[in-house]
Amino acid sequence: MARSSRARGLSRRSFLRAAGGACLALPFLESTPARGQANVPTRFVVFVTGQGNLPSRFTPPNLGGEALQLSEMLQPLSGLEQKLLVLSGVNNLLPSLHTSNGHNAAGHTLLSAERVDTTGTGQFDPNIEVAQNHWCLGPSIDHYIAAQLGAPPPLNLAVGGSGPGENRMFYQMKAPNAAGANPEAPLENDPIDAFMTNLVGLPSGPATSRADRFRGQRSSVLDGVMASFASLDKTVSAADRHRLDAHLEALSKLEQSLSYVPPVECGTITQNLPPGYENPSNQNNWANTNQQAELMNDIMVATLACGARQVVTVQDTQYHGPVFEYLPVGPVDGWHAQVHNDPALGLNLPTADDNPVLRAGFLEYARRYNDLLTKMDAIVEPNGKTLLDNSIVLWISEFGTGQTHSPNNLPIVLAGGGGRIAMNRHLDRSGATTGDLYTSLLHAFDIMDPSFGYAGPGMQNGPISGLVG
Repeated sequence: MARSSRARGLSRRSFLRAAGGACLALPFLESTPARGQANVPTRFVVFVTGQGNLPSRFTPPNLGGEALQLSEMLQPLSGLEQKLLVLSGVNNLLPSLHTSNGHNAAGHTLLSAERVDTTGTGQFDPNIEVAQNHWCLGPSIDHYIAAQLGAPPPLNLAVGGSGPGENRMFYQMKAPNAAGANPEAPLENDPIDAFMTNLVGLPSGPATSRADRFRGQRSSVLDGVMASFASLDKTVSAADRHRLDAHLEALSKLEQSLSYVPPVECGTITQNLPPGYENPSNQNNWANTNQQAELMNDIMVATLACGARQVVTVQDTQYHGPVFEYLPVGPVDGWHAQVHNDPALGLNLPTADDNPVLRAGFLEYARRYNDLLTKMDAIVEPNGKTLLDNSIVLWISEFGTGQTHSPNNLPIVLAGGGGRIAMNRHLDRSGATTGDLYTSLLHAFDIMDPSFGYAGPGMQNGPISGLVG
């Protein structure tokens, strides 16, 4: 996107974004600041998987400072390190206040950082066991952010089933001054229904792909570079002429390597289902969850890119018994028992972290997250950044160690950053709480609340140091 051909009118960095995020610049033409950028809203995405992860294989190695090296369980994200932040040491302290089976309290409080309405009257009683159908005394962070931004309520999607259970995590904003708890947010698990409800009939504004952006602008970019070259031809050195020639040659090769991808027209967007797709909608049919997950990712990306919602979420709700029939280790029988390294299985493994079936399953969750991020990063928006760059994408689970039901040291990855969170980092913030994390995220959206969730002893320490710039 070259600027004027005059030496003083040249952009600081004339560049070309293309498929895969390649960026070819003229680093020696740096006489003016970059031009102003279009105002694009920051989006918020929550990606939830169940049963925690394998801590010894998930937590990145400590390389000193904030350096990030992807761990074994994060390898599917390789290539996206520049747009990732892994956060270690965050604890959910709310389950310890409750009487629970180990799952209900951890799941119900994960995204709200609040206590559960165990009485059904809008009150918390620590002596009453948390039930699957209990609601929470506060909204989940996604619904709160949407409300504070004046945006539509989040689109809450599910991979697996959509009914209430141990996986109840999302809570709506109740009416101001209304009594009782915050109602559960319904989850949509049918990608066909979700598509029809949220994407059919939208205005026809385009969501432009990288390749389309390249094709549409390559002429002006190349012409601009040529004009720059012509104006400087008599003033630059022979070495600079050689560098300009090499730059033009590289642009030409890149142009030839791209295949055209038409933009998404939001008013005429269509859904492509895999042949014979059947939605995994009941307890007897949990096959095809990989296809369901990718369809949900497509819906989330299109919903955000077309401006239908500013906040979207997806939750794996069949985390007790996923089959993973499409993986080499599948079909898996007794996933929940394997997470707990149940001796009755006869696996004879020191810990669940050593189970190859679990490694394959948790890597599948990372692959799904990578699929979402990659699709978001393929949409270039009016400010020249990608949809991923303009978003904060949180991946989180209710346990740090599923084997022991521990809600400490939760597996947390943030992607994109929305221009407020510096990426390519591993932050170890031992002792921080989920309330601290969500307070930080609020600040990233310029919602300057001092805390989020229950403010009991030790629950709130303020925003996490160094997380938000």
